[in-house]
Amino acid sequence: MIKVLIADDETLVRAGIKAVLPWEENGFEVIGEAWNGEDAYNKILTLKPDILITDIKMPKVDGITLLKKIKEQNIPIKSIILSCFDDFDLVREGMKYGAKDYILKLSIEPEQLLAVLNEIKEELLVAKPKSEEFVLYNQDFRYLFVKKILKHEFLSEEQIKNVIHNLGLSISLHHYKLVQLLPEQKIINNTDQNKQGDTLIYNILDQICKRQPGNEIIPLEKEGFLVIHSKGSWKNIRTQISASMKEYANTRVYFGSSQLLNDYQDFESGMRQSKKALECSVFYNRTEETEYQNICSSSIPAFSYQKEQELYQALLSASKERAWEVCGQMLKTLKENLYPPAECFSYIMEILDVYRRAGRDYNISIRATDFCGKNIYEYIKNLHTLQECEKALYDFTEKLTADIQKFCIPGERDEILSVKEYVKLHYNENIDLNTAAKLVNISPSHLSSLFKKETGKNFSSYLTEVRMKEAKRLLKNPHAMIYEVAEQTGYANSGYFGKAFKKFYGITPEEYKKNMKKKEDVSKL
Repeated sequence: MIKVLIADDETLVRAGIKAVLPWEENGFEVIGEAWNGEDAYNKILTLKPDILITDIKMPKVDGITLLKKIKEQNIPIKSIILSCFDDFDLVREGMKYGAKDYILKLSIEPEQLLAVLNEIKEELLVAKPKSEEFVLYNQDFRYLFVKKILKHEFLSEEQIKNVIHNLGLSISLHHYKLVQLLPEQKIINNTDQNKQGDTLIYNILDQICKRQPGNEIIPLEKEGFLVIHSKGSWKNIRTQISASMKEYANTRVYFGSSQLLNDYQDFESGMRQSKKALECSVFYNRTEETEYQNICSSSIPAFSYQKEQELYQALLSASKERAWEVCGQMLKTLKENLYPPAECFSYIMEILDVYRRAGRDYNISIRATDFCGKNIYEYIKNLHTLQECEKALYDFTEKLTADIQKFCIPGERDEILSVKEYVKLHYNENIDLNTAAKLVNISPSHLSSLFKKETGKNFSSYLTEVRMKEAKRLLKNPHAMIYEVAEQTGYANSGYFGKAFKKFYGITPEEYKKNMKKKEDVSKL
């Protein structure tokens, strides 16, 4: 933490400055207040703050005199002046004595104050002398050091060496590797909001790294911790970390390490490597360290069309056991290799697409299906491990096949009833299987299969049956013309109608009309 002292003779002003920022969240700690310059000077000597925020006009000793005295005594502290609109000349004098910037005390903007404070923080990173007290509170500086390397803000290797010295770090950025650590409880409990838990973990890691020079622990905010390893046995340190974290923090640790690096300019690529390795450790729930060089560099092989069809058919038939057997075979390739998690999630989404197709054939939208308060796509995207994804797929297989099973019970298919009713009302129109499938919002092939299963005949046979029965009824009218009956039953061509009629009844429409007339004549005798 960067220590801050506030000096102003007005109590409300001091309270206002303390309230305007979430100090600790930004790496600062207000360690004291002073109501005049004399009081401020005494507290500077005893509390040793890093930053002084001071008013210019104060009783006993004013702000300008205080800044002059600090400069004369060569006290290592950065200053920010509080001023009013008419204090410009005094502000200019204060700047002469080393003040970093000034803030208008009657209209303090949080963003402006924080910007000045952060600028001073970065200066302290380079300029802060090594001391026991400083090392005790240097977590923020260590993280800032990493950020500055990643942003290429250091101009030379010599400058980096100076910062490493000032921070009291025992590392060398020649022949080193980066290891990212993530305690499991940070995933489960989101302990980035639990500063007490983070402090305990940091202290454990710091104590272990201090036992062997050449290793330093760096907090990475929400991303866990970074170990810069440049000397000694890393395996021994890792073993100690795993055991201590289990014993004292009741959590296991995931490790992801980079390749060996030979220059500070490799730091950025090392961070990317260790992060990817850590992501693999978490996703595959590995107890051992994942090294970047062991991550599979080739793409995940696409599952075969045969496997896709096997899963599809198993889901259509509502066979949970068979569907899960095939799904497990498709997931096997992920378990046997270390693929990047992003690629694994894409692969799982492709498997889910087969589930989507099967659900669609039964008018079940899996994107709209409630699964633990979300649809299955959203649910899986928020998971962390392959094991969790596998369980989610198993549970969803069970849910989807159960939903499909409801539609497979005879007499329960509303879609078939709707199609039959539609045919009875529209048999005289140009309708076919595609027309009927659109009506009930399922695929033509699946409708054909369902229709055959529930009625014992295919759709075209059923349509012909309805048309022929109606044609037979119409032909009983002695005045009915065959071409008219053809049109009334959905046949634009009377010749085709005649062939269809003969195929269905074994006689032509003309023969049927003659037979009907003979029966009528006989009945009159």
